[in-house]
Amino acid sequence: MKAGERSDARRKDGLRTRTAGSLFAFEKHQQLIHRHAPSFIRDVLDTFRQRKLTATQAADQLDVSPSRLYALATAYLCARAKKQGSLWLPGRSGGNHAAPWPQLVLDLLDKRLNCSPPCPYSFVASEALRLHHFKLDRAQVRRWALQNHLAHAVPPKKVRAAVRRWQRQRIGELWQLDASPHRWFPASNIAFPMLNMLDDCSRLFTGSKLYERELLLSYFDFLPAAFLAHGRPLQLYVDYHSLFFTHDPDALTNWAGRSNFTTSACATLHAPSQRQSRTRTPILAGPAATLFRQ
Repeated sequence: MKAGERSDARRKDGLRTRTAGSLFAFEKHQQLIHRHAPSFIRDVLDTFRQRKLTATQAADQLDVSPSRLYALATAYLCARAKKQGSLWLPGRSGGNHAAPWPQLVLDLLDKRLNCSPPCPYSFVASEALRLHHFKLDRAQVRRWALQNHLAHAVPPKKVRAAVRRWQRQRIGELWQLDASPHRWFPASNIAFPMLNMLDDCSRLFTGSKLYERELLLSYFDFLPAAFLAHGRPLQLYVDYHSLFFTHDPDALTNWAGRSNFTTSACATLHAPSQRQSRTRTPILAGPAATLFRQ
């Protein structure tokens, strides 16, 4: 047999196995009257009545539990006592045997779910227990509400915008820079700063690196690598740090003087507004200055 033929044979065997397993699972959950012929069921019960089969053997032949077997045997003996053994058929097992809910509870459900706005399902269940000592689950209340057309309205799904309205529209317009100190290593108690920088439009991290301390030399190592890899941004949004900040608008900071960046006169230090704070991730927060390339 060739390799292709063997592969096809294995696929067919697997399909037959899965089909047989699905049919077995389907037959297993069918009612007894649909799994076996009535004459076979009566014959097994007769054999069990004559003690030619044990309860375990008879239950295995009918694919039922021992308790279900004894219930069938009792019903069959009652039919034989009435001279109707040849016409006896097993009844359906299972079903809803729970007692009906009290009318006071139904009135409470209708009142709490038919108001505006409707009460939560959990609250209605707790009210039924508090007022009428009738225990209900949230799922039962929801099912009753669905059956009686009192279910909560499902809000329509909102289509999320591809770009948030507070983001920049062009790549490279604004980069956000921040230093986030944290105990990154469980064995160390030192909070090492991680310098992170991302593009506000594309949300691409243009740089991310751990340093021992947040020093001027750290930025001289971090920023050139990002500029060489992704180019230079039009604006750079930074946190409140002495490296980027001076009270004299005409003076240059240490970092700005060495890197040929200046602080815009209109971009004085300020706390982020509501619009700006929504652009911040947990590592990008706090006062900031906007730096422009000359």
